[in-house]
Amino acid sequence: MKIPISFKRIKPCILALLVAMIATSTNCSRERDFPHGLYIEDGQLMRQGSPFRAMGINYFDCFLATLKNERTPEFIDGFRILKEDYKIPFVRFMAGPYAHTDWHLYVDDPDAYFAKLDRVVRAAEEAGIGLIPSLFWYVVTMPDLAGEPVSALGDKDSRCRAFMRQYIHDVVGRYVDSPAIWGWEAGNEWLLAADLPKYNHLPRKKIGSDQERTPADKLLRPMILDAYIDIYHTIRSLDPDRIIMTGDSIARAHAWHNRNKDAWGQDTRAQWHEIFRADTPDCYKVTSFHIYAEADKGYYKDDVLTLEEFVADVIELCRKDGQLIWCGELGMPGTDDDAREMFFRMMHTMEVNEVDISAIWNFKLRGTAQAEWDISPDNERAYMLDAVKDLNKRFAIGAWK
Repeated sequence: MKIPISFKRIKPCILALLVAMIATSTNCSRERDFPHGLYIEDGQLMRQGSPFRAMGINYFDCFLATLKNERTPEFIDGFRILKEDYKIPFVRFMAGPYAHTDWHLYVDDPDAYFAKLDRVVRAAEEAGIGLIPSLFWYVVTMPDLAGEPVSALGDKDSRCRAFMRQYIHDVVGRYVDSPAIWGWEAGNEWLLAADLPKYNHLPRKKIGSDQERTPADKLLRPMILDAYIDIYHTIRSLDPDRIIMTGDSIARAHAWHNRNKDAWGQDTRAQWHEIFRADTPDCYKVTSFHIYAEADKGYYKDDVLTLEEFVADVIELCRKDGQLIWCGELGMPGTDDDAREMFFRMMHTMEVNEVDISAIWNFKLRGTAQAEWDISPDNERAYMLDAVKDLNKRFAIGAWK
């Protein structure tokens, strides 16, 4: 028999407890309704139900270092320091080996491989810091691993593309429920290897081989874009919500001429715009680019723009196309006054243009990754960590308005 509850007969303290339990249950339910990580809602980048804008940092070898030497998992301290001391919300990292010669552990003993990657994800969960894994960092690695020419990257039926789909299923499927994963990235700057004129700029020799590259190793834009689309849909079949980015850099100032003339020749603004817009397949809702000092003055043949003007031009183009913006790398090497000035100019462009999500290059807690580029709390480039912390405070309170 169903007995109706009379609230008049319940003591006030018990009634208060019931109300609290209901409210807690409702709040938990609402929290669970939010997708993990970063996602897009009505054209807005979101996290946990609220609009999101922030800058993070690259920590590209945090997994690679432990993959090669399990005894020095510096990322455990690195994640904690970045989050606790500098309030940096996320890191971008290489979520697989760089060279084809380093994939043997995944191929031969995937349990051992994922035990190492699990440590990275678990450490990020414990530190409360987000991860943006870049799945296939170096553009030639997958074809080299499969024993195919580099152009096989553009063949959906190739062995390397099948291998990539399998790796995506293994990685995305394994971590799709982790709150540490904030988004996914296909690779790193793949299009910089595309359309290079003639056969004079083929990729360097396969690591560990003396054989020269052949014309079959030449990469063309349609090949890479086809791979990007395959990667996107494979990820999306497993993760319906998180943002997905190509991970590409800003297109070369010669990209249109490379593609259409098979030659060098500086592009006009209209020519470059044509290439840049086409470099993000329609399925991607976030445009990826990287900014370095080369963007300062003279990128277009017919317009001499400063870095600030060039970045504003690029961002305006993205927003006209309804694209969110991911500046996955920005920075300057060195510690002199010129480097410092350029760094803050780049930071300023991210702020005044309200770039959705960005990351400086590159954190290294201990040892050396790239001496001129390493940022640590103990070196002369530590001011960059404080700059990101301060920018995120301003983003958080809307001071950029």
